[in-house]
Amino acid sequence: MIKQACAQLPAGARVKKLQIVVGEASGHDPHHIEAHFLDASRGTGAEGAILEFIHEKLAAHCAACGTAFERGEQALACDKCGSTELVITGGNGVRLDGVVTDTRS
Repeated sequence: MIKQACAQLPAGARVKKLQIVVGEASGHDPHHIEAHFLDASRGTGAEGAILEFIHEKLAAHCAACGTAFERGEQALACDKCGSTELVITGGNGVRLDGVVTDTRS
């Protein structure tokens, strides 16, 4: 994410804030991400940037009946038909959602 954010920087700019989406089923903890970010960003245009975490609920649809749903916890079965043939459509990853820059040196 640091390389991705820094690649977007205009000359002389620095990353002020990174907006990071963390899915509840991603297995990643924002505190863990932040600890790694502090080390990994040292000496880059993102050093000292603030991390803003955006929580994303698990979203899925049932392959059996087509029902789409979003949960505040991991889904094991469809609410409508009880099928366990679920296709996860969101909330299972971590991604960079936005970069706020500061052009002052």
